[in-house]
Amino acid sequence: MASMRSLLLPLGALGLGVAVAAGTPVSTTAAVASAPIGSASIGPPSIANVVAVQAGTIHLVQDGKVFEGGATILITDGKITAVGKDIEIPPGARVVDYGPDAVIAPGLVAANSTFGGRARSKRAVDPLVRAVDNFDTYTSPVFTLQEGITTVYMSPGQGRLISGQGAVVKLAGSSESERVLSDSATIEGSISEDARRTPGYWEPPVPATIDIGMGQQQQQLPHTLMGAAVALQELFEMARTGVDNPNYAPGVGRELQELTRAHKPWRIGANTVQEMRTLLDAFKQSSHPLIIEGANEAAALAQEIAKSGVPVIVDAPIAPNQGGRDFGKERDSDWPRYDAASALSRAGVKIAIAPSDRAPASDLRFAAAVMSRGGLDPEAALRAITLSPAEMLGVSDRVGSIAPGKDGDLAVFNGSPTDPSTSVLATWIDGEVAFSASDWNAKRDKNVSIGTVVVRVGELYVGDGEVLTPGEMLMRDGKIIAVGRSVGRPAGAVVVKAGAAGPGLIDALGYLGLEGSTRVPPARFELKRLVEPGDFADKRVAKSGVTTVALSPRGVARSGTPMMAYKPAGEDVERMIVADPVALRFQWNDRNRRESGKALEEILKKATEYDKKWSEYEEKRAKWTPPAATESSKSEGETKDGEAKKDGEKGDAEKKEDDEKKDAAKKDDKKDEKKDKKKKGEEDAPKPITGAWETKVTLPPFEEARMRLYVNDVDGKITGSLRCDALSSTLIQVTGTREKNKVTLSGEGSQGTVKLEAETKDDKLSGHVMLGDSKAAFEATQTSTEYETARRGEVRKPKEEKKTEIKGEPKAPNVDAELEPFRRAKKGEAAIVVGVDREDEILDCVDTFEKAGIKPILLGAEDAWKVADKIRGRVSGVLLTQRVVWTEAKTGALKRNRYAELESNGIPIAFHSDAEEGAADLPLIAAYAVSQGMSPTSAFYALTAGAARMLAIDKRVGLLKAGLDADVVLYDRSPLDVSAAVLRVWVNGKEVR
Repeated sequence: MASMRSLLLPLGALGLGVAVAAGTPVSTTAAVASAPIGSASIGPPSIANVVAVQAGTIHLVQDGKVFEGGATILITDGKITAVGKDIEIPPGARVVDYGPDAVIAPGLVAANSTFGGRARSKRAVDPLVRAVDNFDTYTSPVFTLQEGITTVYMSPGQGRLISGQGAVVKLAGSSESERVLSDSATIEGSISEDARRTPGYWEPPVPATIDIGMGQQQQQLPHTLMGAAVALQELFEMARTGVDNPNYAPGVGRELQELTRAHKPWRIGANTVQEMRTLLDAFKQSSHPLIIEGANEAAALAQEIAKSGVPVIVDAPIAPNQGGRDFGKERDSDWPRYDAASALSRAGVKIAIAPSDRAPASDLRFAAAVMSRGGLDPEAALRAITLSPAEMLGVSDRVGSIAPGKDGDLAVFNGSPTDPSTSVLATWIDGEVAFSASDWNAKRDKNVSIGTVVVRVGELYVGDGEVLTPGEMLMRDGKIIAVGRSVGRPAGAVVVKAGAAGPGLIDALGYLGLEGSTRVPPARFELKRLVEPGDFADKRVAKSGVTTVALSPRGVARSGTPMMAYKPAGEDVERMIVADPVALRFQWNDRNRRESGKALEEILKKATEYDKKWSEYEEKRAKWTPPAATESSKSEGETKDGEAKKDGEKGDAEKKEDDEKKDAAKKDDKKDEKKDKKKKGEEDAPKPITGAWETKVTLPPFEEARMRLYVNDVDGKITGSLRCDALSSTLIQVTGTREKNKVTLSGEGSQGTVKLEAETKDDKLSGHVMLGDSKAAFEATQTSTEYETARRGEVRKPKEEKKTEIKGEPKAPNVDAELEPFRRAKKGEAAIVVGVDREDEILDCVDTFEKAGIKPILLGAEDAWKVADKIRGRVSGVLLTQRVVWTEAKTGALKRNRYAELESNGIPIAFHSDAEEGAADLPLIAAYAVSQGMSPTSAFYALTAGAARMLAIDKRVGLLKAGLDADVVLYDRSPLDVSAAVLRVWVNGKEVR
């Protein structure tokens, strides 16, 4: 019975394809037949252990060989015995045919993964740590298997010079021993920034005595890049002699000696040019094999790496299912690069592509697709996630390619393996099905109730779903003039050609421009007072395609927090503002669930009364007829005979009044001059230090680092933030006081309490900054004198002429800045954003707003999919979190694409970063949603016209339409393709450079 079950299950129960009668020869329609590759010699197998897998296309990967037009892979006892077009299938063997449109590739190999947990060792060097010891064979890897991944690398830890020994394992198999391909694949470590900040090592003595005490913390190296180079030489010497070094833990020398004698490669993390060059120089003098991992800036060193013969694992800089990342405003090396893989491949370097530490192994294909932005061709990308990582990790004799003698590990796709929109039909390990899409879907369905520029492109994406192929657009003076298949070419117009173009993308809720501030302004506060022309980070965000950001303070006030839509990379301050406020933001939830929504209900009642008064006024105004003009209503200055006085002509009484006013003004000026004169011996009043201060500090043992202090000084009480990599890897919120010219501040950073003591003198801030026992002197220069106040001069409003009241004319109600957004939202001219998650509270919230005649935007809305049919047509839209894929515990290990589900249910959605410079990641968040099943057209709409309409700013942005702002993004190919690269960007008709 067991053998019969293994014969039938993959065909009938799993529904993998068409089962061909045992022994029936497979016919192909290929014009040119190819001979089978190889034939392994084996003993007489059981018929139940022989399977023939067929598909229209088979990528062998080895030597770039591809079978097209139908081919067969013969697997016997879990091993590949033959592959080709004309394969003789043994009588009684299983035959699984996936059809002519299916594509088979080797099981994918993830050169990096989060399997095993990656706990950090307390020691800076600890080769005794083995990742295989954390291999849990009971963990379900179904989400990784359903991406075609069969083999993964397990890391022993992160952020250490030597973190331990990595392992290579399979995600399925008959026994644990068979699943472990290598229990000691590499000596893993890093010299990158995180590894150079290893904390001190402390182990309390047992027993503790009065003489010894609790022991002392031992400082661990390295702390600088130069120190890392020295430490590597010390490790090489220990590996050669087997003798320990007192700077490291006991037993390190002997373990390193054994590993190097076994020729284990050193897998060392390095991202910057300096770090990689340090590695190349250090290993050049030794005979140890090296693998570089990370390599964000490797494109600049491609030729040097090629000459060294060192292979490279390129970590794709992606963090899907998370908010946008903030990369800093100054250092270019902190920003992700997508050209490393392509540059290295062109130079002849062996490369592997892996997800970053912030992404699971299941995102391997997405990582490869993203790296294709730099120009990596599909064939090289496929090799980088199959054979190349297998070779680097020493397991290519078993996995990584389809060849006789290798394990029967296969990935079956419904399209190109490197296309992220392609899905996996099945994953095979050792000749058995480890994942079946048809079986999985059956289970899921059961459980889931300026200048003139002409843009000429092959595909013009208007933003609302319409695509012109080819298409042209004319923009002039910051506006779009015409859109069509062919537009005019005014004299002097610049013609720009590209593969595709679309409107600028919109971040529906982000923090770009707050510079870490957590202050919450009142509802009537004008955020446009914070605006200034774009800086380095703003332009980098725009170059990613994001041209408009709905800026929100991080906190939410009970009375509402204002949001502003603006263009961070714009250069004209007035035209940068799209709408202020664009929305008011509220939080429905309350810590006491019984109180949820009550405060907002009271505000809505006031807003309803306010709107009623204005409606009544507008109705009366529409019915009111002004009386006929009379003598008394003639404008001032008009003569009795109806002729106006000539300019400059005044009566005697008027001249006398003007003279009196001038005399009074002169007296006031003299009084002010007296007030300004300083009394003899009187000292200058202490100057507030509000604004930004910058300097550089050297805090041993770290290298020199930039320090930026951004504070607000109100009557000697100081609040603000401090940013310095040597003091903390995160932004430090500081508070303190100023007594005359002395300033004292403190705050908590990632490495402990940071204190600052300084004095102001001659426009300088001089003093010391302290972290623990470390102390550094500094002298900072003030670069800005503003903090959450107007960054530009206030524009004085012209004096309003006093309006003469006319008898019987309806009187307008007073304008209430806090309630006006509700009135505009009711008219569809603004938005109300409400944070709410639970399904019952979502319904209460929507009901309450419906009574007020307003369609809110739901923020967060985790349970919105549960009540989609009840809120459809009653909300302006939903802003989900950046967690695209959601796993419901109640329905088992099933994934849901929340964006796709809401969109398919008719609920408008948009994407938002929930970050500052991390807004640059917005296209990746959308691309990830597409890779998980969302329609590319719907995702692009949600990034453009959908977001604009949701926020009621579609009369300015979100579409390529005549009359709208000329915010345009040029791509090398369709923006619906995840591998599309942004070529050029215009904001308000001016190119971002």
